[in-house]
Amino acid sequence: MPDKRPLDPNQPVLYIEHCRYRQNYRRMALHLHSTLAEALRAIHPGVKLQLRINDTGMPEVGSFEVAIAANPTDDAKSRQRVWTGLRRMPSASKIPHVDDIFTPICHALKLSDPHKESHRRVLTNLRHNEGSRARRQPQ
Repeated sequence: MPDKRPLDPNQPVLYIEHCRYRQNYRRMALHLHSTLAEALRAIHPGVKLQLRINDTGMPEVGSFEVAIAANPTDDAKSRQRVWTGLRRMPSASKIPHVDDIFTPICHALKLSDPHKESHRRVLTNLRHNEGSRARRQPQ
């Protein structure tokens, strides 16, 4: 069921369409959003990335699509697609890492890095934290 809480009209929205038959896709979509929001906040503290999952109805089986819009919109054509995992195999490669979509999202939102290379440091720290978190979790 799509989330229908009101969106702030002045903040960007990350739209993720994912296959509902894959239980881990929703968890990965939420993780991708939180990691991306943290990276954007590090270089632009005023940006609060909002999230909509499966907003346009039933997505294709096996899909994981990521789009961004500077402001909330119901028109899927006005969103800029930054990732498609539809035809990628194996399924683990369907979900992007923040590194894969950070630069296209910054370009889509017309955000520039005020500290030039700070986003690289942020992403390196996020990767390091993800790796240590993965080692701590029992398998």
